[in-house]
Parts: sequence; C-alpha cells; structure tokens
Amino acid sequence: MRFLLFVLMAPFVLFHPTRSAASAVIPFEYRDGFIWIKVNAPSRKEPLNFILDSGASSSVLDLAQARTLGIAIGKPEKVQGVNGQALAYAIDNFCGTCCDVMLSTSLLAVDLKALSDCCHQSIDGILGADFFRGRTVQIDFRAHEVRLLKNCDFELANCEKLPIKVCNGAFCVPVRVENSRIQWVRLDTGCDSALEWVKTKAQRSVSKEPTEPLPSPAKSVTSDLQIGKRHYAVRTVLHAKPIFAGEAGLLGNGLLEKFCLTIDEPRRQVILN
Repeated sequence: MRFLLFVLMAPFVLFHPTRSAASAVIPFEYRDGFIWIKVNAPSRKEPLNFILDSGASSSVLDLAQARTLGIAIGKPEKVQGVNGQALAYAIDNFCGTCCDVMLSTSLLAVDLKALSDCCHQSIDGILGADFFRGRTVQIDFRAHEVRLLKNCDFELANCEKLPIKVCNGAFCVPVRVENSRIQWVRLDTGCDSALEWVKTKAQRSVSKEPTEPLPSPAKSVTSDLQIGKRHYAVRTVLHAKPIFAGEAGLLGNGLLEKFCLTIDEPRRQVILN
C-alpha cells in the first residue's frame, strides 16, 4: 500500500453548492487514503464497504462476498490492475444501493483480500468509472459527501477546469510534470498517493533529487506538478514503465483531497475548486 505523499499546495477557496442542486447526497468516510461508501444488498443485514475508485474501469465485488450473497459467477478472465494482472469473474445480477441510488447490476468479481489487508477494514467492493458515466459527481472531501448534481452550472471561483479523455476505460486529465510536455494521467480516487509518474529519460537530467536507476519498489521524489495554470510541489512515486498503456501515471487522493472535485462525465470535464 502506498502512503499519503502530498507535500505542498496553494490555498483554494472552496465553493459548496446547495443541497437543492443535488439529486442525491451520499456520505463517506475518508480513511487509509480512500473514499469508503456503504452499499446495501437485499440479502445482507449489514452494509458492504465499497471504495469509490474513479481509476477502476469497472465496478468490482469481492469474490468471497459474491459467493456469500449467492450471486452466479461467470467464467474467469484476466484484467489489468496497478499491480499487474488478476482473475476476474463477470456477474450480472448484483442488487446494490447507496442512499437509494441504484448501482450497476453488472460487475466483476475479484479477490480483494490482499488489498483489504492494507486497510482498517475489509474491502467488499469498488465503485469504478461506470458509477460516474452519465452523471455529474461531486466529491467534497471537506464535508465527506458525494453529491450527484442535477447540473454543473453553479458559479465557480478559483477553480481549474480540465478536459476528460477516456483511456483504457478510465478518465484521464492533462498535466505537466517538471519540464515534460503535457501528458494524460488517470484521475484515480482509488490511489492514496498524490502522483504516480512514469519518468522519461529527458526528465532525469533536471530532477531535483539524485537520478540513479530506479530501485524496486519505485522511489519517490518531490516534483513540480502543473494542473491548468497552477503549480504544486508534490511527492511523486516514480515508475520505470507505464502502469497502463498510453497513460503517463495516476493522479491520486494525496492531492485530490485538497479540492472539492467534480467529475462531469456528460460534459467531459473535471472541475477542481
């Protein structure tokens, strides 16, 4: 598990839309660097513990929980994650809700035990990018609320608006690190570090810290991160190879927790304020 690596950022004036602008408000717990949401299943008295993970292309249910709930499990297939490939099983009849919001019935069943062992409680499932599709979802880290907004027309002050590009089934946004050209990184609320970055040969000559070959596991340094017109000094986990093909890295909660984050998938934009 990666540790919270945020170092320094400029202050922002946060703007919170009124509750009347939201069609649903879902409370969450922010712990272990993750966004924990309670999900109800009809055959279970206690709610399930899900993580809201915009960096996962599909929602996931823990394999053991799927079997406990008596859900039919399909044939195995290989899926790519941050730590490599894993076996996943398609399920099509999951009935889950959070605060009366119906969740997708089609998920992947994956063994999440290894990830759960890094957290204070078991991870029963993951709400992935499919939760955001067709919705305007605001994540307010200060209020510990996820809001499903009816629109995104509220007035914004001191914000950065970024375009969204879909890569490998997930949302990516443009950033610049050190002297690199603008590159696309995965907007990943399932990542607890600030930035995971694939270091290019050109960057090695201008790094602020020693440039010896990357050890295993990858080391971290302090980098200048540009988002829109703003610059932040963040702890950056460096990788020698891409985590996902065609993507330059991950932008995680170590930085995102400082914002009120709106993922407006219908308009293909992300707003940080």
